[in-house]
Amino acid sequence: MLHRYLSPALALGLLTLLAYSNSFSAGFALDNQTLLLEDPRIRSASAANIDLIVHHTYWWPNGESGLYRPLTTLSYLLNYTILGNGNHPAGYHWVNLLLHTANVLLVFALLVRLLKGRAHALRTAFVIAMLWAVHPVLTESVTNIAGRADLLAGLAVLSGFLFYLKSMETTGWRRGGTLAGLAVAAAAGMLSKESAVVLVPLIVVYELAFGKRWRRMLPGCLAALVPAGIVLWQRAIVLNSALPAEYPFTDNPIAGAGFWIGRLTSVKVLARYLWLAFWPVKLSADYSYSEIRLASGSLEDWICWLAAAGALVLTLILWKRDRLAFFFAGFAFLNLLPASNFLFPIGTMMAERLMYLPLVGVVAAVVLPIGGVEGRCRFSGAIFALCAGAIAAGFGVRTWMRNFDWADDKTMALAGVQTSPRSFKFHRLLAAELLAEDPKQRDIERAVAEADRSLAILAPLADELDTAGPWNLAAVCHRVKGDALAPDGARAEYEEAAKLALRSIAIDTAVRAAYDRQHAMKSPVPASAGEGYRTLASIYLRLGRAPQALEAAVRAQSIDPANSVAYEEMARAEMAQDRDEDAAVALAEGMFATGDRKLFADLVKLYRSGLDLKGCAVAAGPHGPMLDPHCEIVVRDLCEAAARLQRRDLRRRLACPG
Repeated sequence: MLHRYLSPALALGLLTLLAYSNSFSAGFALDNQTLLLEDPRIRSASAANIDLIVHHTYWWPNGESGLYRPLTTLSYLLNYTILGNGNHPAGYHWVNLLLHTANVLLVFALLVRLLKGRAHALRTAFVIAMLWAVHPVLTESVTNIAGRADLLAGLAVLSGFLFYLKSMETTGWRRGGTLAGLAVAAAAGMLSKESAVVLVPLIVVYELAFGKRWRRMLPGCLAALVPAGIVLWQRAIVLNSALPAEYPFTDNPIAGAGFWIGRLTSVKVLARYLWLAFWPVKLSADYSYSEIRLASGSLEDWICWLAAAGALVLTLILWKRDRLAFFFAGFAFLNLLPASNFLFPIGTMMAERLMYLPLVGVVAAVVLPIGGVEGRCRFSGAIFALCAGAIAAGFGVRTWMRNFDWADDKTMALAGVQTSPRSFKFHRLLAAELLAEDPKQRDIERAVAEADRSLAILAPLADELDTAGPWNLAAVCHRVKGDALAPDGARAEYEEAAKLALRSIAIDTAVRAAYDRQHAMKSPVPASAGEGYRTLASIYLRLGRAPQALEAAVRAQSIDPANSVAYEEMARAEMAQDRDEDAAVALAEGMFATGDRKLFADLVKLYRSGLDLKGCAVAAGPHGPMLDPHCEIVVRDLCEAAARLQRRDLRRRLACPG
């Protein structure tokens, strides 16, 4: 009996591999760098790291968030440490592909089970699984390493639902085993991604459409609810220990909109998801401000609302004509509902990765009425198979091409500014990537242009709704451009850069003030807030405003004392005012606070430049130059630097203002 399914299963695995065969060379683009390369918890398989994973949110230590996904982070640890993949992406991609292939086979198995006894069941199940396996929208979950949360949650939901169906066909200890499998799947799903909470609603909708075995389904619901409840309890404990999650307006404008505008915009987004399911040509990794505008009654809004209404009417028709297709329409909606912003706002307005499981339902709901279920198809089996094959081939080619966009941040940014020209994030990302290139090959004019395009999109926003990063990046771009110009042209660029840096500081201050008002608290100033002041200090120095540069650098140092750049800017500002020994103290303080060897080298250079009149400050050591602890100026400067560190530490302990 099993040999009937072996060939289709192997074919599905091969097609999936072909579609993603070029994904293994994709790098750590976008969020992957933070989640994989900058998370110390996955560097070693120790009890301490596992404890940190279990007791902190998904984005820790780069900031707490409203996401709790320890199993996903543990899977990164598996790759990074146990499998030894480290910063080599191919191993991560192989795990993602294996998970996706497993999900494809689970979808096939689920459809075979649900179509049992119907005409052309095996063919229809194969077509649905095939179309889903190679659909281009899924690249953000498969080729994007950080999409693993969706893959793991999908694996849990699909296997859990299959366990439930099996439990309804068995009795005694066998039923107990399937219910245990359901419980494990529910717990694993919730520990991977919050959307796995849909498992119980899926069971209810299935029974509503078919069995209505309300009493018999209760053990299955309890088997899924109890572990899910335990995970939610643990999640609440972890989130309560962190600062309240904040969803920036620029990430998801629905979070800052009124109730009805938010709901109408959510319906509009649902229609856009449907469009991507049928026409996945223009794909994007970002749909934040202002790629999707809030609902305003425009023609685009009405088209989307009518499309969503049409989908609802067709779903109701399916209730009468094809209950299985109706169930899969419900499957699509329920899996998308937690991330739809319809019930509550989340961290993103729209994302293609959120379509991973919902797309199963969309494809099945479309194919089942067409594909000859129960002999209702108007087309011959050959024509149906030919059309399905052609669509799958088109999907597979688009998926294969989309995989190239995930190579690195620059490739993604270049693709993004074409497909999502109203997204400020892609223009900002491209500017940052151009700025980071070798100065000899850098296209600073385009970097400035892309940074300015990002600001043009953000310009209409009030400061408390804006985000400081793009403004600071634009300031740096204009500063670098000024460095390459003659003095007259350079000054104009520096003046523009100073304005942008001041705006970034004002935005950061306004955003934090709005957060504190909303949560009735005084939140700590994050280290990232020092970036604007460091940029401003460097610009003021170029403009010859040393006192203002020193003030900005000191402010940056007070916010982020672990960043060595602030001490460098302090020293430069002191030297610009002919206070070289004060500059030496600033470098020594930074050396103590950060351990940065460059600050030590700068201090040695400063002493040798004439500050040390007696010539005793620097001595030859076994490993290079060293400071002589018996030299008067060294003792004086190091003692003052140590005293500053002690005073700063005392102010922090006493929570003194400023």
